[in-house]
Amino acid sequence: MKKAVYKTNINCGMCLSTVTPFLNELKELSEWSVDMSSKDRLLTVEAENIDSDLVIQAVKQAGFKAEKKKSVFGKLF
Repeated sequence: MKKAVYKTNINCGMCLSTVTPFLNELKELSEWSVDMSSKDRLLTVEAENIDSDLVIQAVKQAGFKAEKKKSVFGKLF
């Protein structure tokens, strides 16, 4: 299972409930979550093969932004 992390502008519970159906629609994802306590509102997704474009597009369709987060070593998560 692979993980990917995205910085988002999902700010509250209502925002989270808005984006939920869009992310749940991505059958490729086995699990996803948003860390609402993080200042970057990190979206973490798990899947066998992660298509970042699909994840970013789903978040965008819900009216929010997501960008792939880089690790402290400069590599993408």
